[in-house]
Amino acid sequence: MEPIVEASIPVVTFLMMVAVGHGLTVTDLRRSATDLRAVITATLGQLILLPLIATVVVLVFDPAPAIIAGLILVAACPGGTISNFYACLANANSAMSLTLTAVSCLLSFVTLPFLVVAGFFFWLDDQPEIVVPVPVLVVQLLFLVALPACLGMILRRWRPASTEKRDLALQRVSLVALVSLVCYIVYDQWYSMIAALGELTVAAVVFTTLAMAAGYALAWVTGRPAADRLTYLIEFPCRNLALALVVAVTLLGRPDFAAFAAVLLLIQALVMLSMVALLRRERTPV
Repeated sequence: MEPIVEASIPVVTFLMMVAVGHGLTVTDLRRSATDLRAVITATLGQLILLPLIATVVVLVFDPAPAIIAGLILVAACPGGTISNFYACLANANSAMSLTLTAVSCLLSFVTLPFLVVAGFFFWLDDQPEIVVPVPVLVVQLLFLVALPACLGMILRRWRPASTEKRDLALQRVSLVALVSLVCYIVYDQWYSMIAALGELTVAAVVFTTLAMAAGYALAWVTGRPAADRLTYLIEFPCRNLALALVVAVTLLGRPDFAAFAAVLLLIQALVMLSMVALLRRERTPV
């Protein structure tokens, strides 16, 4: 992979985390404190249920090692900013979505290394060449997640009159940058992805479907209102794929591990936008 592309992946991740922090208000934090049960339940639910869903996919379909690695990385990643975009389009609880994304991202410097190491140990122990440098990963996450999220919050408090314009610009630029990176990875890994396209597609569809079902079920069991159930349904499958790219490409030097994240982004875009269109059609008066 081109060095300039490898160097741009952390930059895109940094930018996306600035967007997360920039969208988080003091009101959102206060709301989280008053509804702490929902935040804790949803956060723990993602940390527990998503790796279990990845385990189900591996056990049932037995995909290739590169797909397993990509699946583990995605399941271990925190929520992504794209979930906030989908939540807004679907008229879900956008404030809750943003809060859950921010909380999971701020915890990721602890949770992501643990889940990745555990997943690789259980499912890729026969691949001794795959070694996760945990200390380096933790430092990367601190600089690529915690620092830019705090920077985004500081930027929000600076010139609050133009906050909305900056927020929209950051979201658009970060999403375009992520899609551009994914498109390049598809181009770079084209032949290997075509050879495994069936496995990649099945794994992405099943992971997305089960994650959506798990999020909705958890919200329903815990008595969340309709808007929150929709938020959980969106938040659970939508991961921070930029972080998955950072670990796969820049840390492990394995662009093939990023193939699953690339296919997942495309599959989820089709699923989420179709769901949004259906919801809007149902809400439109005849």
